This record gives sequence, structure tokens and C-alpha cells, in this order.
Amino acid sequence: MQQLIVDVRTREEFVKEHIKGAICIPHYDLKYYLDFLAGKNILLYCNTERRSAIAQNRLAEFGLDSRVLDLKEQDGYERVQGSIICAQNYVHIKPGHEDMFMEKAMLLCRVTEHMDGFLGSKALKISGMSGIGSCMETDLTELEIRPTKMILVTYWESKEAHERSHRDPEFKAVFDKLGEHLVRMPVEEFYEILK
Repeated sequence: MQQLIVDVRTREEFVKEHIKGAICIPHYDLKYYLDFLAGKNILLYCNTERRSAIAQNRLAEFGLDSRVLDLKEQDGYERVQGSIICAQNYVHIKPGHEDMFMEKAMLLCRVTEHMDGFLGSKALKISGMSGIGSCMETDLTELEIRPTKMILVTYWESKEAHERSHRDPEFKAVFDKLGEHLVRMPVEEFYEILK
């Protein structure tokens, strides 16, 4: 039976450091990989054993056996380290420009895909607010937010790789056109990924 070491932490934690030869399937995504995992000797690990235990229980619910690599056992495995940073743009889109902005934002993502050091992206659109999460005793989940707010997130091996992308002529041509759809130009911030 083929042995498979599965890191059940987030993709970002995996990129920063993982057991050599392991694959990353976050514990909350395991249900999407059941066919792939079936018939394998599954070894689960994380950095505290907590998420590994959650993953083991979930797999058992689906009829799959697995074993948790405890922290002491993990010390015997070679590790691979990498780096990852996150760049975030908070954007406020002019009313009526949402579709045009999204079209250009998706084009920007396609232009970025081939760049050295690029590790992925996400586009998030505000869809309401949590009253309870904002310490208010009211339902804000269906509140219409104007202007439309989005967060554009990109992941990079380094700040230098990110900065190179902005000097790429094809990238710059698309990026420079985003501003015509925004209430104001965003400030792009770097974030270190902790978890």
C-alpha cells in the first residue's frame, strides 16, 4: 500500500515549511480528495497535532483509516522551507464600473500567472457585514455596501518577486487601467503569513 504523508495545515503554512515529500490537503478540504486518498497508507501531520486529529476523525467518518504523526515522530523527517508573502489591495469601485473592473482584474490575474515567484491570487468582494462579528446586535448580512469594496490578494515568494511584476510591461499596461474604475487608488500592503 502506498504511503502518503499529508500536511493538513493551510497551503501558506505548507509553502513556508513542510516535510519533504508531503502533500498539502488542509483538513477542511479532505472531503474533496476522498477518491485520491482511498487505498493509501495515510500519515497526517500539522504543527500541534490538533488539526491532524480533526483530519483523522473526518477521514474515519468517510471510512478511511489514517495515522497521526506526532510531533516527536515528525522530528525524524527532512524539512523543506520556502518563503511566502501576501500583497493586498483594498479597492473601492465606482458605481456602475463593477463589471469593467472585474474584467480587468481577471486579465491582470492571467498576466501574472506566468511570473517567476508568483504563488497565486484571490479576489474578494464584500457581500455584507456581520453585526454580531462587529459587536452590534443587528443583522447586517444583507446590507448593500456602496461603493463596492474588494480585496485583491496575491501571494509571492518574496517582496522582490512582487516588485518585479509591477515593472513587467504587460502587467503595468493592465494595472494602470484599473484606476479609471476606482473611487481612489488603493494602497498595496505586504503581509507576512503567520497561519
